[in-house]
Amino acid sequence: MLTGAQILVKTLQAHAVERIFCVAGESYLPVLDALLDAPDIAVTTCRQESGVTFMAESYAALEGRPGVAFVTRGPGACNASIGVHTGMQSSTPLVLFVGLVATQDRDKEAFQEFDLPEMFGSLSKWAAVIDRADRIGTYTARAFHMASSGRPGPVVLGLPEDILSEEIAESAIAGKIQHRRAAPSAEAIAQVRERLASADRPLVIAGGGGWSEEDCAELARFAGASHLPVTASFRRQDLFDHKSGNYVGELGTGPNPALIQHVREADLILALGARLSEITTQGYSLFTPEQALIHIYPDGREFGKSYSPALGVEARAGDLCAALAGEAPVDGRRWAGWRDELRQAYLDWTRIEPLPAGMPRWRGADMTQIFDQLRSLLPDDAIVTTDAGNFSGWCQRYLYYGRPGRLLAPISGAMGYAVPAAVAASLARPSCTVVGICGDGGFMMTGQELATAVHHGAKPIIILCNNGMYGTIRMHQERDFPGRQSATSLTNPNFVKLAESYGLFAARIEHEESFEDVFKVALAAPHGGLLEIVTDPRQITTQAHL
Repeated sequence: MLTGAQILVKTLQAHAVERIFCVAGESYLPVLDALLDAPDIAVTTCRQESGVTFMAESYAALEGRPGVAFVTRGPGACNASIGVHTGMQSSTPLVLFVGLVATQDRDKEAFQEFDLPEMFGSLSKWAAVIDRADRIGTYTARAFHMASSGRPGPVVLGLPEDILSEEIAESAIAGKIQHRRAAPSAEAIAQVRERLASADRPLVIAGGGGWSEEDCAELARFAGASHLPVTASFRRQDLFDHKSGNYVGELGTGPNPALIQHVREADLILALGARLSEITTQGYSLFTPEQALIHIYPDGREFGKSYSPALGVEARAGDLCAALAGEAPVDGRRWAGWRDELRQAYLDWTRIEPLPAGMPRWRGADMTQIFDQLRSLLPDDAIVTTDAGNFSGWCQRYLYYGRPGRLLAPISGAMGYAVPAAVAASLARPSCTVVGICGDGGFMMTGQELATAVHHGAKPIIILCNNGMYGTIRMHQERDFPGRQSATSLTNPNFVKLAESYGLFAARIEHEESFEDVFKVALAAPHGGLLEIVTDPRQITTQAHL
């Protein structure tokens, strides 16, 4: 006989879980106790529940399998919900366990009681409460299956505290649900090839979650052999090597105007794994009815949500790429010049020229020159995490990516993501350089997770871009209500002293010329570092001018 908590932990072991993220709570103390007897599962203690789910989501994006998180009821679940929403919009597999009030106390408005399915129903793929100890294993196995199958996403399971101490038979442990995903049919592959062959200006948009290194390699092989230009959807730049002659840019916030024009000139769009979301489609304004759309997505319910495709294929994008790469290339010689035109537009957009002598300077470090240095300093296997904010425009425009899992960024636009994601990435890839890039607003939401980094031996480098305001909102405010600033100015702490109090190396950079030397010191620091970049509020985007 085993307790419900022991059944849960052994089921996690059966699913090869190696790490969980949590804030401890009395509602699931039996689980924390059972984890002491599972040394193969590392327990990462975080400082706030939003950090828990942000870490689990980013860890899952790196590992390609569900991240696992534990929080307590009521307030803990509310704090954790932001990471669940992020996992849903990013299509990331995540399993969140929430300790709940005992079953006999339900519906009495007991201490910290809430309705879990009602709260998480629209934020997750599935939200349920396990009412019986003998079903803990089967519910958990189903949660892992649902999180990973079809369109990946988060699942939330409630754990009433009484079922965790109840004793049940060891046979309640449940292993993985074995399943085979459906391969794209020969007919679908033939139709995709036929439509491509009849196009004059085709364009590939790669995006979505669930891409492996092999999937990206197959996409590169197929696109290269067929001379296809490839763009990335919002914050999915790491799906395609930026040094490839086929890569032509990303469709995010503040995209290359020349790319937008070229997308509108394309006569065929091949969307591979990408949701045709608001930002990727520039407010649902990017495509026209005259353009043929082929949409490849693992869940057919996505077809027609924002655009109706001429051809919708319910399949993983990686599987379709492998099938297309395995056949003779589509003859793309007639659009090779079109691809080269798009590629040159990308190169022009990302070129950074040295500042001429005597040119007026920004008050503070020049963000563009900082990123010119950063993209040469980062090794090929570096992992970059970003937050929401205008500073991320420099990450999207100027940094080079080339392999999946090299960019972790919230499709949901959540502030506070970069620091927890950088901590999780450093724990998952301790030999890699991990750089988390955030603004002063976002850092103050989750910056306390630097304590988690030091506690567990992670060593990310945090680049904190400080302009003393909520920059994105200020930009929109100035556009819609010029000269009427409200609620967007910030008073900040001494970030250097704050980071040093956690035990990190820290430095304040007020001029770009000192960045490289300070960055190299941070690389060698035992606990990583925090580099505060003081920026001019007027340098609000990559296109701002003095």
